[in-house]
Amino acid sequence: MQATTADKLESAERIVSAYGVVLARLKHVNTALPMSLLPYSKAEIKQAIQTLLWEFDDIDAAVRNSLIQAYVYLEQFIPESKVEIVAHGQAAIQSADPEHPDWRYADEANRIIAQIKADMEDAMQDMRIYLDSGKNTSDLPHAN
Repeated sequence: MQATTADKLESAERIVSAYGVVLARLKHVNTALPMSLLPYSKAEIKQAIQTLLWEFDDIDAAVRNSLIQAYVYLEQFIPESKVEIVAHGQAAIQSADPEHPDWRYADEANRIIAQIKADMEDAMQDMRIYLDSGKNTSDLPHAN
């Protein structure tokens, strides 16, 4: 049975709402967050955000911008093994202690962080292309 537009919107709203709860619970902005925190897969959340942006023509600019930022922020959720590498690498770098045992993670942590940033830029570009296909982009935020 085919899902109706109303069903798709209801599902998208449920998914984005659950993701919003996760974002609201984050106390610290971190570059690398474990994917296990996500209530749905990244692909499902991305699709839900795209659905809401596309279907609601009269969406408030602040809400639209929040959805776009949430879409881009999703790229910071990575596998737990990579989160651990980043945490160890950052601990060594922040310690400034040349004898810190986690220096062996520093280069890989920097590569992971660089990849997250590149993925966030790609996600912002996805949003630009997606919204340029017929939606107003005058208030579109820029990725950091």
